[in-house]
Amino acid sequence: MKIGLALSGGGIRGMAHIGALKALEESAIIPDYIAGTSIGAIIAGLYAYGYSAQELEELVFTYIHNIIDINYMGIIRSLFRLKDLKTRGLSGLIKGERLEFLLKTLTNNCWISDTKIPIVIPAVGVHNGITYYFLSQKLYFIGQKYKKSIQNIKLYKAMRASMAFPVVFSPKKIFWNHQEIWLMDGGITDNLPIVTLKELGAQKIIGIHLGYNGRIRPEVDSFIEIGEQALSIMMYYREKEHYKYKNKNIYVLNPEIWDVSLLQLNSVQECIHRGYTSMKQHLPIIKQQWNLDI
Repeated sequence: MKIGLALSGGGIRGMAHIGALKALEESAIIPDYIAGTSIGAIIAGLYAYGYSAQELEELVFTYIHNIIDINYMGIIRSLFRLKDLKTRGLSGLIKGERLEFLLKTLTNNCWISDTKIPIVIPAVGVHNGITYYFLSQKLYFIGQKYKKSIQNIKLYKAMRASMAFPVVFSPKKIFWNHQEIWLMDGGITDNLPIVTLKELGAQKIIGIHLGYNGRIRPEVDSFIEIGEQALSIMMYYREKEHYKYKNKNIYVLNPEIWDVSLLQLNSVQECIHRGYTSMKQHLPIIKQQWNLDI
């Protein structure tokens, strides 16, 4: 039985994925395939590379407060439309260069094909709307104009591209097929890559969805939080399409971390805890449903 694990985006809420992985490890469940979008791509990528859930938790608390590099020049250029300012590329509030360097270091600049667990990471083209799936194994989307697969990319670049949340993080530029492509958050089109895991060969899939689930924070008071909440609600209604695939072979859970904002760094431990307890609660159902004798 081949088990796949799909990790959605969700900003700091994505720390719940670490707790969920810890619970899975305690039950000796290691995914044969893994997919992740946005922050889910970061967790999935590092896990696929070889870090354990405990090691991921330690990395988070070591580096979480040192990866934010505010893009002051980009903000000024955007506010005043000063196109002559010498800032490179497309802008976001956070450049993402520190995070990218850290990911490159943590994965030893490896290729996506070098991961210990086969992985899928989506990102979206800023200028063409195409969803690019970075894969460690070959997979072709025949007849699907707005889906492309890429295997020859460094793992850190794929992770960085997938988590370029609009406005917050600057888009990521890559060169592929003799062209320059600017990429942004994969959650815009595929926040929970269940379908692609099925296409890769996963027979059973656990999806961890961190987005809107019917409850919203009433104290939203910044343009980033308004944008994040609006996008989360929009994705929820679009992602209901995923639930038509939900059957005895696909189990989607939501740790219900609705009260934590996108960049609420002081809630990291709480998110990890909720991810752990949520997975612990759902595991007996998953084991019974899939006849797992573990």
